[in-house]
Amino acid sequence: MKKNSYVGVVDKIRVINMFPDTKIRFTLHSSEDINCIVRNKKLANLILFLDENRYEVSVHGYYNSRNQLVIEKFFIRNPDSFINEFVVKPMKNIA
Repeated sequence: MKKNSYVGVVDKIRVINMFPDTKIRFTLHSSEDINCIVRNKKLANLILFLDENRYEVSVHGYYNSRNQLVIEKFFIRNPDSFINEFVVKPMKNIA
């Protein structure tokens, strides 16, 4: 399984499923548009705090059979004070 890393702006955040298995999708606008999936419940809850077309993130993951990037880790590159408090600090407990 090849790992991939991209940097881009988060857009079109959608909840696909919350129970029993959490699944969030979003589009990452970098040099190309990348469809991303988050299955980790803790990471998914943090991504839901992000505003669309506002935050630049660095994502790391692998491609599944549907050519979607399955996110294992992400880092917010331009956090403001709200995101620092409610997303960046809790992420330190996950990693």
